[in-house]
Amino acid sequence: MLKAILFDMDGVLVDSEPIHFKSNCITLEKYCNITLEYEYYKQLIGSTIAYMWKRVVDDFHIVEYTADDLLKLNDAVLQELVEKDGYPPIPGASECVREWKQAGYLLAVASSSKREKILQNIKRLGIADCFDRIVSGMELEHPKPSPDIFLEAAKLLEVKPEECLVIEDSGNGVKAAVSAGMACLGFLNPNSGEQDLSGADYLFESFSSLDESFLCMVHNHHFGEP
Repeated sequence: MLKAILFDMDGVLVDSEPIHFKSNCITLEKYCNITLEYEYYKQLIGSTIAYMWKRVVDDFHIVEYTADDLLKLNDAVLQELVEKDGYPPIPGASECVREWKQAGYLLAVASSSKREKILQNIKRLGIADCFDRIVSGMELEHPKPSPDIFLEAAKLLEVKPEECLVIEDSGNGVKAAVSAGMACLGFLNPNSGEQDLSGADYLFESFSSLDESFLCMVHNHHFGEP
């Protein structure tokens, strides 16, 4: 029986990936004279920013700055971009959050972003009161595609993995949901790049196409329930 719905944030609740990519490009160009190609970047979508900068430092053999240095420098660049343009909301996502909360489901945000950024975004969207738990991948040892973040969300909500449905837009996130033993809906967000969502139970292009009965059907189908 479906009891809990777990939401990724970036690319699912807010359309943040284009701004994140832009800030990363600016940071690497400004401080390291490196041009970040999207083909390289897209493989890291869905993981934590700490993991991403560690990979960048290793892969590009950066010696002038540590991963932590670049993370902090990028935070300043990103903050400036966000203050100027903000994060665009994903159309229909907030409405679904409110609807499913009113229907009695337990809801959690399970995002690779920092906790303060998660809180900032859901407050701006006006849905902070809808979520029972918030889990930040930055506070866990293993980032997506590890299942840790979704298993932690289920633990905090006091539900079993088989009672959860995950909504994700990244290949890493879908892999994490599958590894956690949860049903998964893959959101086809064009701004998230060419993500491999083949592991998801179903794919969708708009939150307007979702309703409670469809969620239950997806969940039941995954677990072979009637």
